[in-house]
Amino acid sequence: MTAKIEEDPHFKRILEFLLKAKGFDGHQYKVNYIKRRIAVRMRATGTSTYTEYFKTLQRDTLEPSHLLDRLTIHVTEFFRDPGVYKAIQEKILPIISEKPEKKLKIWCAGCSTGEEPYSVALILADWVSSNPGLSYEIFGTDIDGPSVKTAERGEYHRDGLKNIPKAMISRWFQMDEQKAWVSSELKKHVRFRVHNLLGSWGPGLDEFDLVFCRNLLIYLTGPEQQKIYERFAKVLNPGGFLILGLTETLLGPSRNFFHCVDVKHRIYRSKINMDPLEEERRSG
Repeated sequence: MTAKIEEDPHFKRILEFLLKAKGFDGHQYKVNYIKRRIAVRMRATGTSTYTEYFKTLQRDTLEPSHLLDRLTIHVTEFFRDPGVYKAIQEKILPIISEKPEKKLKIWCAGCSTGEEPYSVALILADWVSSNPGLSYEIFGTDIDGPSVKTAERGEYHRDGLKNIPKAMISRWFQMDEQKAWVSSELKKHVRFRVHNLLGSWGPGLDEFDLVFCRNLLIYLTGPEQQKIYERFAKVLNPGGFLILGLTETLLGPSRNFFHCVDVKHRIYRSKINMDPLEEERRSG
């Protein structure tokens, strides 16, 4: 069974219902993306029209959570796209480590079950051990509460550690035959919270040296993408960095806020409040 493509008032009612029940505003996402995800739940519930599915959504108290789970993105793994992490080590860490405060602050927006923030923590742990005086803190946020709880536990199937160097595994994980746990020593540098990127940004989400937002904004409408890019630029420290997914790129007005420093790995640097001498060196 597939969703009918023609506009149906119950499609809008589904979005309105989900906004009231779960705080998820589907109007800010691309329509085709929302329809594809709803279609998955329609097949699962045996419904063939938006009208039928809307009735199921109202009747079944668990269905709103099932739909939200489909609408939020959970594809992640440790050291996804390894070249990105190598570029961070070679191009970003030497620059942000020069800041006077000597405390690096990183945000992983849309962190899902935590593999990305812990991957960042692993490379930072190695970096600060070689650079005395440095410290770091990482914030991981996601709209999905169960995913955030998984991230906080730091418990994964050991097969999920396949991209992590063995030396890092032995240093930072405890393991049994099936599972692996992030060590408390590493976890103390990483904080998680439930956060809707399209909602308000509360205290603490500012003054970042580095922001990851990978493979998430691609699902938003163009205007919403532009708003988020501008907000990222404002919460980054002068000359701070933004890392997008490998299929994402900055377009339109967002290029007023960032310049690209690594097109292959989608690494951008904020132009806002950048030191004039630094800007001159970059332009020259």
